[in-house]
Amino acid sequence: MERRFYQRIPVQVSAMVTTGDGVCIKVVVIDVSIGGLSVECNIRQRNMLTPGGSFVRDGRPVSVFVELNLSNNNDESLSKIVARCHVIFSRRMSSDHCKIGLRYADIDNNGHEQLVRFMAESLVTS
Repeated sequence: MERRFYQRIPVQVSAMVTTGDGVCIKVVVIDVSIGGLSVECNIRQRNMLTPGGSFVRDGRPVSVFVELNLSNNNDESLSKIVARCHVIFSRRMSSDHCKIGLRYADIDNNGHEQLVRFMAESLVTS
């Protein structure tokens, strides 16, 4: 059963994820939506973000900051989005490959408008 509320747009962009402990990890964002995003990483990176794959700490979702740049084929300017996100799932896809789902808790400045514009333009061009 599909549990997503928002349509996902496939992307392949680098992003920087910063943990609550201040550790910065470069990952690849594979899709975005109005509600969140998914990233791919290796096991070592996953363990830095969600030790042992656990995305709950002290009874609360693990919280991270994500910084990414989205651009569209029609608009080569980069839109920097910085968001505080909660980890909602962590899946091991292979022996050294993981997928982590993040839900936006807070998006800085006009990041939400940039995200909406990027998604609308992506839907029109696909």
